[in-house]
Amino acid sequence: MAEQVPAVSAVLTVIEARDWTRLEALLHPEVHWTTAIEEHLHGPAEVIALLKSDPPPAPPSFHHVEGGLMIRWIDCPG
Repeated sequence: MAEQVPAVSAVLTVIEARDWTRLEALLHPEVHWTTAIEEHLHGPAEVIALLKSDPPPAPPSFHHVEGGLMIRWIDCPG
């Protein structure tokens, strides 16, 4: 597997650790997260609520970082 960019690695690491406080700090307040089944989540609270009940995602098919924070994440379809 190719090495991930630091922002993606950081997000995946805190999700795997289930460190929701740290994840919130890594997400932009206006984050838009699209799941593998094309659910559209907006804002850290929605993202974290879903991730708490789902297994950790795979690296995204697309992401965008703004101001050092993850603002866009699109899971690989699957």
